[in-house]
Amino acid sequence: MDGPMTGATDTITDRAVVLHQDRAVVGLAPWLAQAAVDAVRDKLLLQVVTPADGVITYPFETMLAQAQGQWVVRAGEEYRDGLTGLPLRWDGHRFTRSDATPPEGSLPTGTPWTGGLEIQIVTVHPATEALRLGAGAEAAVRALTGSDPIGWGVAEPATEPWSRHELTAFCRTRAPSPTSLTIVGGEGESATLGVLTVQRVEVGVREQLRLAGPPLSVVDAATLEGLAEKLAGTARSMIVTVHPGRSGGLRSSTPSMPALPWGILVGHHERPVESEPEVVVGRAFGRGARRAWWYRLDGGPGAPYETLGAVLRRYGLNVPR
Repeated sequence: MDGPMTGATDTITDRAVVLHQDRAVVGLAPWLAQAAVDAVRDKLLLQVVTPADGVITYPFETMLAQAQGQWVVRAGEEYRDGLTGLPLRWDGHRFTRSDATPPEGSLPTGTPWTGGLEIQIVTVHPATEALRLGAGAEAAVRALTGSDPIGWGVAEPATEPWSRHELTAFCRTRAPSPTSLTIVGGEGESATLGVLTVQRVEVGVREQLRLAGPPLSVVDAATLEGLAEKLAGTARSMIVTVHPGRSGGLRSSTPSMPALPWGILVGHHERPVESEPEVVVGRAFGRGARRAWWYRLDGGPGAPYETLGAVLRRYGLNVPR
């Protein structure tokens, strides 16, 4: 296709798979997940086009990032990147960066510590017959919503009622291949959406939860610290961030500042590096060999990302870029 993109016609070129979704909420439908797999296999860029007033779910946003795809927003005859707000143009093969001046109001905005919570939990279990997955997801959703998760599934909408037993059994049928599942909980302002990834590793079974939920303003800080204490004996790590562009597991195309790290739990398997000083005072959870450390990052001497980097360096862990 050499002409400009018009209408809502899905297009495949030698460089991209372009899919149009004219709906208010775009989630991780099974066919969209398969389209991402096919695009990665064929070494094509996946670009999903939505109206400017549309929103995307957190599982869909996570999938798009993993596939190195792009969210494209259509506003009249103009196109822009759904995450950055930068103008885009159709070059006959795909949407690419435009030289046009960004429209007024397209620069990222946001007030620190406003927006939706995001919780990332990594747990490594021994690979035993007694293993039951989903404890971290259950605890995190309960902390954010007051109730257990509603359901899980391989895509959206989640079709299976919440059951750690059934979830574990499903992952076992797919092992040793990794399994990625959607998690849903709460409703209204407390709605929570997430992705649970389970994979075999050399030392056992790695379970990673990424969960986006209600605003920080509706979840008590003591509740989040209580979650950290509950997970201290099992989790390798837990990072809590606040994203001004998300709420209830949904993200609008209004450009926003990136998430700010609010707190981190460093699991019991890590020990401080003697040469690195403690920049912010940590709180110990657990005793002896099961002791873990919880750090608040919103009130340290430096910016939150600087403080997070200092904490990670203290344990010899990689600092995210």
